[in-house]
Amino acid sequence: MAKTFTLEVVTPERVVASEEVTSLVIPAHEGYLGVLAGHAPMLCTLQPGEIAIKSEKRESHLATSGGFVEITPKRVIVLSESAEKIADIDLARAKEARQRAAVRLHSAEKGTDRERAEAALKRAENRIKLAEKYKK
Repeated sequence: MAKTFTLEVVTPERVVASEEVTSLVIPAHEGYLGVLAGHAPMLCTLQPGEIAIKSEKRESHLATSGGFVEITPKRVIVLSESAEKIADIDLARAKEARQRAAVRLHSAEKGTDRERAEAALKRAENRIKLAEKYKK
């Protein structure tokens, strides 16, 4: 039996995942980070990307918009503004969101509006990339 740890992926709306897993790969700010049971404690920020989850019985993937992660030897908590199963991504809706974000980005002045438009564009592009990768 492989060593496991508890994973919780939480957004403001809901708990996306709460399970015992054997490994986790997350999009940390400086690059992808692998986590196994017994990992040294750490806190880090996440960038938009893919969360790969492995348990003894299955493998699953989530798209995340970024956020924060707390790692302890027996538990990992991911706090994200949004996270969804890649199989649940509506590709047409994601492409529409990318188009809206691109239009907002080109019309935005410097400052908060531009930063929000850039973040929305990154989220949409991440969702599209992952949906196309796994729906082939």
